[in-house]
Amino acid sequence: MRKVTIHYVLFIVMLVLGLFQALSGFIMWFILPRSGLGRGAGGSGDVTFWALSRHNWADLHDWVAVVLMVVVIIHIILHWKWIVRMTRSYLKGAS
Repeated sequence: MRKVTIHYVLFIVMLVLGLFQALSGFIMWFILPRSGLGRGAGGSGDVTFWALSRHNWADLHDWVAVVLMVVVIIHIILHWKWIVRMTRSYLKGAS
């Protein structure tokens, strides 16, 4: 696989994972709040969104965060030479 293709796929994966993080965070913050209001009519059960409780959303949010961090670390490793070169270039220009 070409290096450009690997970088593109990595970018798309980070984009999708980041969007999921934003969506799941929004759902937990606004749709399934932590307060005692998270009960169904008459206190019969937990409120769900897309058939998942706040607890399930939090678990997904946490695990996707772990996967996203692994992908970001891979991204940094693949771009390490570029990061070093750019840092040296900026530090030389600053002095």
